[in-house]
Amino acid sequence: MAAGPPLGAALRPFDRMRRRRNQAEYADLDSPEIEAQDVADDAPKVKAIIELAERVLDEMSPF
Repeated sequence: MAAGPPLGAALRPFDRMRRRRNQAEYADLDSPEIEAQDVADDAPKVKAIIELAERVLDEMSPF
């Protein structure tokens, strides 16, 4: 497997981003809106998650 960030470091932001997306889709008045800067800040994190998935995909069994 090629070098890259450790699994935990690359995947750590995923849960927060998943929860924020859910809050945006099922928003209530207490949920802050997602701003363009939030998306720009998370773009490199998303890229790292995709790169990690590409590295490990061939090493994972389907079950």
